[in-house]
Amino acid sequence: MPTIYPGARSAFGVGKETTPGTAVAAVRWAPFTAFDPQDKPQLLIDGGMRGSMASEYGGVLGPEYCEGSFAGPGFMDTLPDWLYNIGGDYAVGAPVSSVYPHTIGLLNSGTAQPVTHTLVDYTGMTASVGARVYPFACLSELTLSGNAEGLFQISGKWSSFPSAPAGSTPTNAPTAELVIPAWRSTLSIAGSGALNLSDWSVTIARTLVVQHTADGTQQPYVIGRGDVTVSGKFTLVAADESPLITGLLTNLQPALVFVVDNGGATTAVRKLTLTMTRGAYTDVTQKRDALFSWDVGFKALANSTDAAASGGLSPFKAVVQNAITTY
Repeated sequence: MPTIYPGARSAFGVGKETTPGTAVAAVRWAPFTAFDPQDKPQLLIDGGMRGSMASEYGGVLGPEYCEGSFAGPGFMDTLPDWLYNIGGDYAVGAPVSSVYPHTIGLLNSGTAQPVTHTLVDYTGMTASVGARVYPFACLSELTLSGNAEGLFQISGKWSSFPSAPAGSTPTNAPTAELVIPAWRSTLSIAGSGALNLSDWSVTIARTLVVQHTADGTQQPYVIGRGDVTVSGKFTLVAADESPLITGLLTNLQPALVFVVDNGGATTAVRKLTLTMTRGAYTDVTQKRDALFSWDVGFKALANSTDAAASGGLSPFKAVVQNAITTY
């Protein structure tokens, strides 16, 4: 029969690079539902006129890089990898009952360039090793979200150096963590719990510059990380007009704190606390369904309270609690 490769056998791993651009083996394997990479070599066309009624006569490959996206349930053991990649400021605190608090924020010191990662994509198709690697992977977008009737979700977009076959067949070691239902996520607004939260999402976006040079190679010279913005939205079952009156029209800019907690105790604690101390509402829309509700859009504004160890100003700070010792 013809050779085929079922998508269900896919496996996706991530490893922090020691030298940016030098591929490493995956340390953690995230069970995503989508991983869509695309190598993007530029085709340089010869358009020199040759006395014929054509306009394209030849082509050679120019600079090349890769970009892609991923999505799936959010797991607390791999979430710090993505936050570290897009934020850059990382510190781990003392464990409590073998649970470590990992604090990630915006890196504002040195070159302000976060770590890079190698993404590993096992498909079975790559000759001999079954997998391709994407070194110097840098996130341009990371979205965390929840719907009260679904799972806590994460998704992202990235750019990297061109793909290459893995050095050897990777050992797939899927996480043993359990998925977290989004009804376990909470939101506090200006210090008060919003028990009427039904949907939410937060997107951390980062400018990337894929910089090519005439250095004799097709791959980029560097992928530079630029500024960071944070925006989001949430839906509240209407209890009053406060989202409109005290949120949007008075420009209150309340502190917004999203928490995703598996409800575990002692060694089983798995928790995300995402703090945006200045959440400026950008739009508030009344929804007239079976129940009235409010759709609220916001931007997280940089402030000193959310700054991490490197100081400066930051629009967010994330603390993830899990059993991993360090990232």
